[in-house]
Amino acid sequence: MEGATTALRERLEQLATLNAIGEVLNQEPTFATAAERALARLIESLGLQAGWLFVTRVAHGDTKGGALALSSCHGIPPALASDDAAPLREEGCDCQWLFRAGRLDAGVNIVRCSRLEAATGDKAGLEVHASIPLLGKRGPVGIMNLAAPGRERFDEPTLAFLTAVGRQLGIAFERSRLLDERTRETRYSAALEERQRLAVEMHDGVAQLLFAAELALHSALTDGADTRERVSNAAGLVADALERLRALVEVLRPFDPDAPLDTLVRRLAERVGSALEVAVEGAAGAGDADVGAVLDGAATQALYRVAQEATHNVLKHARAGRLWFRLGADGGVVTLSVLDDGVGPPDEATLAASGGLGLASLRHRLAAVGGSLRLSARPGGGTVVEARVPWRV
Repeated sequence: MEGATTALRERLEQLATLNAIGEVLNQEPTFATAAERALARLIESLGLQAGWLFVTRVAHGDTKGGALALSSCHGIPPALASDDAAPLREEGCDCQWLFRAGRLDAGVNIVRCSRLEAATGDKAGLEVHASIPLLGKRGPVGIMNLAAPGRERFDEPTLAFLTAVGRQLGIAFERSRLLDERTRETRYSAALEERQRLAVEMHDGVAQLLFAAELALHSALTDGADTRERVSNAAGLVADALERLRALVEVLRPFDPDAPLDTLVRRLAERVGSALEVAVEGAAGAGDADVGAVLDGAATQALYRVAQEATHNVLKHARAGRLWFRLGADGGVVTLSVLDDGVGPPDEATLAASGGLGLASLRHRLAAVGGSLRLSARPGGGTVVEARVPWRV
């Protein structure tokens, strides 16, 4: 009876550990940080000393010849931790050979660890480790090694439990890799969209202006009448083309991840100040917090893209003389407003015909950071573009 009670207690502890690891894997934003916390919890639960994870560098489920990289480690001895865990980062060991040979589909005991055997320095009594596959839906995607001093092996029930943990980690790793791939695809699609947009702008705006200027100059050279007026008109067309080029440069200027939002907005205002009167209001310390201090990089980038796009639209469509940027942080929300004194917001038909003036793309960016976008008429004439993002501290 006592043995059955002990076995039941161990089983309940294992289930509690599995549940805790699952929560960790769902809470952390990256697999590396989640795996490190999960590894620490597992080592503590089993009374072990050290553990480390290898994950594949290639596509899902490629268990033949794929390179493995160190992902996380916990409690490793000085002999393995030296030079930023260099002994663990070097290619080639017994468990990796089993992985690449397709022979690591469940937890196994390995009597000797070739890395520990080759390492020099304090090994904290470690000689052997168990190797557990990280099992994704398409097969093994990595290895979890667990070690304790001495030569005591894990029993079969414990190895079965560890295999279940490895499956959790493997699925979490596949999920994180899939999210990374989707993020890269999204960025690539956005880059293609911006390139296509640049091509359209160059054709519809700048190229047509320069073509008209060329015709005016050619006419001035071939027709002596009104030469000065024709050249003056051509110069005006070239100046308009340059202004449009400057606007395009601002829209496509790379985001500076090290600069706070108020600095980025002030730089933008300075660059377009030659085209119209620009003011920046409430840039820092507005409301109950400093704008730059309460925004993370993703939120800052999303709001800066709103400022760029709104500025471009004002220069291109609004026929405005003044432009205002207003920044504030209050009530747990950061607000960026871009106002102009131009012709006012376009109607729904114009928005549909123009592709929404980039509004769909901006709304998508803001939604990704929990924000929103609103377009409205400015009292007294003009347009207000207002973006709101919750604090991320």
